Amino acid sequence: MADVQKSLEALSLALKTEEEGYELYKAGAEQSKNEFVKSIFQQLFKDERMHISLIKRFYAELNQSKTWMQLTPEEKNYQGIKEKMPTIFSQTLEKVKAGRETISDTDLKVYQKAIEFEKNGVKMYSQFYQETTDEKAKRFYAFLRDMEQEHADVLDNTYQYLKDPNAWYMQKEGWTLED
Repeated sequence: MADVQKSLEALSLALKTEEEGYELYKAGAEQSKNEFVKSIFQQLFKDERMHISLIKRFYAELNQSKTWMQLTPEEKNYQGIKEKMPTIFSQTLEKVKAGRETISDTDLKVYQKAIEFEKNGVKMYSQFYQETTDEKAKRFYAFLRDMEQEHADVLDNTYQYLKDPNAWYMQKEGWTLED
């Protein structure tokens, strides 16, 4: 019973954290004038909304039955921002080449905050993973940890892109934006 109570507390903290992430990304999308930044943050707040829904469902089941449920196949295969990145980048490339996209210092600061937020999420879910003995709980925390790591990686990658698109393309693709 103590493990169930500890798990419920962990899920409550996870829910609060995901709600903070949702608000961070929603505000970032609303405030940015850069379509690329908006697209990234819009997808991230959709991902956070999915996490919130998952955590609420898992919390309710654990609270009621005192046992962990499993992720559905659809949840396990959820791609989120990972699936959307090639489209987001390709749609933005032409605007960047044409000089129609600008990045503000505010956008970069939100990105830095978001990267730190996601890294903290990875740490939190890693800690929850280490502290539980329930295999279903471990799989759930690993799933969330891996999604947060993916978010941190995407944010870091796009932050580098936003700071200097030419350097990013040279490093990633071996070419520059100049014709």
